[in-house]
Amino acid sequence: MTSLNQDEVEAGLKRKGFQQSNNKHKYYHLYINGKKEAGTHVSHGKNQEIGPRLLGPMAKELGINIKDFVDLVKRPLTIEEYLNKRKERFVEGIKIIKR
Repeated sequence: MTSLNQDEVEAGLKRKGFQQSNNKHKYYHLYINGKKEAGTHVSHGKNQEIGPRLLGPMAKELGINIKDFVDLVKRPLTIEEYLNKRKERFVEGIKIIKR
């Protein structure tokens, strides 16, 4: 199963332009043209391993699957590709609801 190091996740999100909130919780938000586009929560602690049980909800908060989340953190997925995948997933969800 896939797991990521907490420091790796935080560094990966920051590299992609996510900004850490300035409060007691560790939230990372992505702003595009001044508008908040996405965000996720990272657990408190020091350099923990984040396994599938937490990666799933984090990926869901960002509107993508776990594989795409790992790719976003580890660099193969650009921010533009991320936004496109998120949009595709949203559109697919609407199609399912309309059936």
